[in-house]
Amino acid sequence: ERGILRDEGEQHQRHECETISRTGARGLDEVRRADRGRGVEHARPEYLQSARLPFTHCPLPPVPRDGGSHGSRAPGAHPQPSGAARVGALAVVLLAALTASAAETTIIHAGRLLAIPGEAPLDRRSIVIEGDRIARVVDGYIADTTSRGDSARVVDLRDAFVMPGLIDGHVHLASAPGESFNRAVLVTEAEMALTAARHARLALQAGFTTVVDLGTSGVAGHENAIFAVRDAARSGELAGPRVIAAGTPISATSQSRAATYRSEIDATIDDRAVCDGAEDCRRAVRHQVRRGSDIIVFFNTGSLLAPDPVEQTMTPEEMRAIVETAHALGRKVIADGHHARGVAAALRAGADIVDSVHLYDDDTFALIGPDQFLQSHIYGVVQAVGATRETLHDGLWGFLPADILRRFQAIRLRPFAMTAAYRHGIRNLAYASDAGVYTWGENAGDLVEFVSRGMSTVDAIRTATINAARSLGLDSEFGSIAPGLKADIIAVERSPLDDISAMLDVSFVMRDGRIYRAIGASGASGAAAAFRERRLGARGT
Repeated sequence: ERGILRDEGEQHQRHECETISRTGARGLDEVRRADRGRGVEHARPEYLQSARLPFTHCPLPPVPRDGGSHGSRAPGAHPQPSGAARVGALAVVLLAALTASAAETTIIHAGRLLAIPGEAPLDRRSIVIEGDRIARVVDGYIADTTSRGDSARVVDLRDAFVMPGLIDGHVHLASAPGESFNRAVLVTEAEMALTAARHARLALQAGFTTVVDLGTSGVAGHENAIFAVRDAARSGELAGPRVIAAGTPISATSQSRAATYRSEIDATIDDRAVCDGAEDCRRAVRHQVRRGSDIIVFFNTGSLLAPDPVEQTMTPEEMRAIVETAHALGRKVIADGHHARGVAAALRAGADIVDSVHLYDDDTFALIGPDQFLQSHIYGVVQAVGATRETLHDGLWGFLPADILRRFQAIRLRPFAMTAAYRHGIRNLAYASDAGVYTWGENAGDLVEFVSRGMSTVDAIRTATINAARSLGLDSEFGSIAPGLKADIIAVERSPLDDISAMLDVSFVMRDGRIYRAIGASGASGAAAAFRERRLGARGT
């Protein structure tokens, strides 16, 4: 009898899953309503309860495996992580992805369009989208029919300011402010995947259609969790941004910025991204690429959380070996470090991007080559620590020792690296917020900081669009709105060229031709209000 019940249960589940696959989750609801009207009940049958079937899990479609070179496409697919991380992340977000599928043809009527940041905005334009790419941009508001005479979905943004989706070159999807530094022994892969999926959704809702996850060291299972979220977002199973994942940063022995545990605990943490000597660092790069890294990150300086940070952690030969090997394998390279000495060594070694350059000196900016980029953040520092001796602990990181907080306070109060480079005439500047050290949803906070510290609004927007795409070698895929590019499009209710704080109120989000936030959806203004309250509080201190 139990075998018969299980067969009937599996048949019922297959029917529901096939309906979802064919028509989406909304289609399943419509089928259920129609059946109920005919007296057919679709509540979960008792035989499914007794058979203990995983009723909520339908088979997931395979993730497509891309080909081609890394520089001309979104980063390629990789071997799929198995285990709880992938299952946990995908099960939670399947419904959201099914209800956000792209129509074959979409026409956006844009009242004002900043198609290419740096050029003048255009009035009254129609953006025609075929599948996941922009087909053309035409003058005026065209009719809701395609060239074949088929009907097209029309999105009315005539009262909005339309622009490319934003790009953040430095996030930590599995992190949040105030979390324990001992999470390596406290958090499972599945929990990290679910946390990262939630943060990915918040980043997308804030207008960021592409993010670079710079990874973390010394946390078992972190790579699997982030790779699972990346692959789920790429395939449409997750409502999140496109994720370019670094995996585990490469570091020298004793400089991995990881917590230190007893030897038996340390033995459970993968240390193959740690290297000593040029050949060993080549091996570490190859290992990360084999694991699935889209981009290579290495620590060129010590951590600002260390009692006495090392100003340069690797030899020039080790850095060159990392860069040469990564480039040979089609990967860009980010040097994540704070001190001028380590930054200079990374630039000379050929790193594509230097990140978190808080402690630059007079020679730093002169070393940036025509194809190299600087990216750094300040909003997270503003939120981390107060601005005066009396308010030193009045920030998200106020629990840290006073000497560490004074170090961050000095960074907060000195001229900011991005705007200092800007004043030196450097324009290869890309957006990198370090999201994960402050409240998720406030991801555009650094744009406001850039402008308040002397950058023009249009150049601030360029850092998070066309510049960030160029820094990743992906400006032929996204970063502007032009034929052939990915349909990554956002809208705000007023012009950020006049008031950059408009970027805190993103009201429309499309990624790869799929709408993930529509005009009138709740949540954006609440996040912006919370942002302003915290920012004003931080300014007041």
